[in-house]
Amino acid sequence: MANHVSSQLYFLRMNDKAKERLAMILRWNEMKSGKLENFHEIMEHAPEDPDYGWYHDHIGPKWCYFEEYDLDRLWCTSAWGYPLEGYTWLVNELRKEDPNLLAQCTYEDEGPNFYGVAGWGPGGFEDYYIDTEEGIEFWKKDSKFDFIQPYIKENQEGERPDEFYEMMWEAIGTHQDMLWEGDCKGDVEAKVL
Repeated sequence: MANHVSSQLYFLRMNDKAKERLAMILRWNEMKSGKLENFHEIMEHAPEDPDYGWYHDHIGPKWCYFEEYDLDRLWCTSAWGYPLEGYTWLVNELRKEDPNLLAQCTYEDEGPNFYGVAGWGPGGFEDYYIDTEEGIEFWKKDSKFDFIQPYIKENQEGERPDEFYEMMWEAIGTHQDMLWEGDCKGDVEAKVL
């Protein structure tokens, strides 16, 4: 089983007050000496050296660090899952300034054993988690995946050709986009305040 999960939180709609709040949370103006490393560093209520239990309750996975971030997107790597509780805390902090904020998260583990898309908006929160084998079954049936369909079938040893693995991440991204546009976005954007 894979350990590392990559996730990106995009702020798709956010007013200036919420963006200012995000800059304060990320200490954007204090970045002369480097950038934040661990997710808990943005949380004022975090202990200096949080333990596994605290991370699990407040961020989600047992550890989570930033790969990159700016005022439009966070990119994190974490253990076993994406930082749902941490992202939810951050979105809730920003929604105090912008109740119409719209945020999207895409995530996938390194296996990949699973992937998905989640969203926060005026209509609430939704998470579309896909087990990769379920995703592959979907790819077999939809014409948007014509590029990978010839390579999905396993051989007698239960292996797929190299072309499948070369195209798999593109297929995952396409499926995440479809899930966002077809379901998740509409569910979380259901009402604008």
